[in-house]
Amino acid sequence: MAKKSKKGAPTDIRVRLIRYSLYHPRTPRPLRFGTMRMLRHWTIHRAWKLFQAAQRKEREHELERQYNKMRDACEELRLTSQGLYERAVAKSTFRYPIVEFRIPTDTPAKGGWNHEWKRG
Repeated sequence: MAKKSKKGAPTDIRVRLIRYSLYHPRTPRPLRFGTMRMLRHWTIHRAWKLFQAAQRKEREHELERQYNKMRDACEELRLTSQGLYERAVAKSTFRYPIVEFRIPTDTPAKGGWNHEWKRG
């Protein structure tokens, strides 16, 4: 919802929020560093950004490696058994949670093991 400003140009809500947060009386003033303190701040900030970039690159490399392994495994399965491959990559319309699984807990179940249970 753009309002008309006094000069006739519409003011975007995002622009108004930014102006409000910048010029509101309770907004703290920007930090003023001396030359050496600014240099230290910039150095630490740059080192942190480089560290984050290295972590991000490492994480992307690991995900790419995992993706390539899965692709190679699917290709090997396709070459080994076409039927198994088609069943493995088929999109199933059955999306109900698996009933047999139990949520892992630190304590055993109160009822114990049901020996009479059979897969339905």
